[in-house]
Amino acid sequence: MQADVFSGEQGIPSEDVDAFMAKEPVCWCAESDGKLYAAAAAWKENNEIHWGRFVVFPAARGLHIGTRLARFSFAELFQEGVDRIYMDARDATVKIVCGMGGKIVGEPYKFYAGNVTPILLTRDDFLKA
Repeated sequence: MQADVFSGEQGIPSEDVDAFMAKEPVCWCAESDGKLYAAAAAWKENNEIHWGRFVVFPAARGLHIGTRLARFSFAELFQEGVDRIYMDARDATVKIVCGMGGKIVGEPYKFYAGNVTPILLTRDDFLKA
């Protein structure tokens, strides 16, 4: 699913998608009856927790499966003691995360086939939202 979406839709080279696993991410998935519908990951980089690799299978988009998975993964990270989550998000994800208390912390920039925007989600802002 990640190869189809990230490489196929977004133009990210497949070797970059595969190399991501070297960051030893924690992953969350939404599945039903053995079929995968969405996934997200968190990893540590430069002593900061990053979240991303957020993907929703095209046929499941618009059903809020991704939103529920994002909320669940954020809640779990904050319950584990994380205070701040950094991400570079596509436009649809910006809307989802900002609706959960995320703040845009930089200008959008080009990333393969589209733009990403730097976002910060803190525990306090998440709990207030």
